[in-house]
Amino acid sequence: MATMDALNEKIGKGTARLGLPEKNAPWHLCCANRSPRYTTNWDELMRAYTDEGARQRFKNT
Repeated sequence: MATMDALNEKIGKGTARLGLPEKNAPWHLCCANRSPRYTTNWDELMRAYTDEGARQRFKNT
C-alpha cells in the first residue's frame, strides 16, 4: 500500500489502484456473457434425451 500511495502521490491520484475495473469500462464483466457453470451448479447441467418421448416424460416429473 505504501508503494501505491507513493506512486499516486508522484504521478497523480488514481494512477495505481487495486485490480478493480472502472465503472462502465467497455471490457467490464457482463454476467450475460459468462460461461455456464456446469461443474458447480446443478441447475445448469446439460440434459441429453434419447427421443422426444423421454424429454416429455422428464418435463412432467
